[in-house]
Amino acid sequence: LLAVRIGNILLQPDIQPYNILCLTFTDAGVKAMRDRLISFIGAEAYKVNIHTFHSFCNQVIKENPHQFGDMRDLQAISDIEKVELLHTLIDKLPNDHLFKKGKKNPYNNNNNLISLFELMKKEAWTTNLVKKEYDAFMQSVSDMSNIPQQYLYKNNGANYKKGDPKIHEIQKDIEKYTRFYEGCKLLDIYNKEMELRDRFDFQDMILWVIDRFRENDTLLGRYQERFQYILVDEYQDTNGSQNELLFLLNNYWDKPNFFIVGDDDQAIYRFQGANIGSIVEFA
Repeated sequence: LLAVRIGNILLQPDIQPYNILCLTFTDAGVKAMRDRLISFIGAEAYKVNIHTFHSFCNQVIKENPHQFGDMRDLQAISDIEKVELLHTLIDKLPNDHLFKKGKKNPYNNNNNLISLFELMKKEAWTTNLVKKEYDAFMQSVSDMSNIPQQYLYKNNGANYKKGDPKIHEIQKDIEKYTRFYEGCKLLDIYNKEMELRDRFDFQDMILWVIDRFRENDTLLGRYQERFQYILVDEYQDTNGSQNELLFLLNNYWDKPNFFIVGDDDQAIYRFQGANIGSIVEFA
């Protein structure tokens, strides 16, 4: 469908192949799209910008080295290095920190923290954003006269009445969300440790580009002007940061040429933070 649409767009006299950006999720998807397009329009297909999200951001970074600093010495962090970095991070925490206090092996949290940091980067969650949500939750459960309905008993029981607060449930969620918030606060330290080691992960590339686009209207404007048609495959699999990137590229136009193919009943890459809310936000 996307290949046919691209071919149809190029029938218009004022549109060139380099004005089209097509994004998908895998290198295999890029190759399949390119091969299909070649069969439709021939060699012009090589001039159409077909990328994964990461390869597109990598191209933006390479085209604008003065905006992103000297990245030639940066290397992608390995799984082993992630574990070593977390050991260093936890070792530097005070002994009374939630992730160390009373723990025989504080490194047992490594996998959970890695998953949390990946989720935060994929959804473009900052520590400040999480803090606002955490503070709002703590405020909601501290006012017993206006406590959320899910924390109130719906019927009378042996030791409680209808409308009484579920103290145990409230305390359990306070502990859960406090632990979550304390973990989120470690992301900034984790990123600084990666920077000291000249390392990055692939999700960082998307966040770097989003940050520069937000800060530099001229840089963003160049790409908005270049890509007059943007198409995305498997849109149900986009996560928060990928969506933010797409919306930035499209927000110049009152009626952007933004075309997606997605199945709201299918989320192949749910493990990478895909959220069905992406399709709702698109509409």
